[in-house]
Amino acid sequence: MIKDKQEIKDDKNAKEGKVDVSRRIFIKSTAALGVVAASAGVSKVLVSEPSDNIIRKRANINYANDDLQQERVMSQKQLVLMTDEEKKQMLKEILHN
Repeated sequence: MIKDKQEIKDDKNAKEGKVDVSRRIFIKSTAALGVVAASAGVSKVLVSEPSDNIIRKRANINYANDDLQQERVMSQKQLVLMTDEEKKQMLKEILHN
């Protein structure tokens, strides 16, 4: 049988024990990097979206609690109108400071 040049070259390398593994290493490392990148992307999507939702929900709950607390404080206060003299005094304090 007639072998083509590549097969002869491969046979010669195999016989001499000089197998070129640089291509295999390159392909394996590229594949490994691809797997790592893909898994990082998937894990980011799976982890960040639920945690973002939880953070938003907690923030909304905290804002609602702050609003309720402020409502309670303000409902216990009584509105007192300032006299003209108090207004003038406050204006003087603001302008001088």
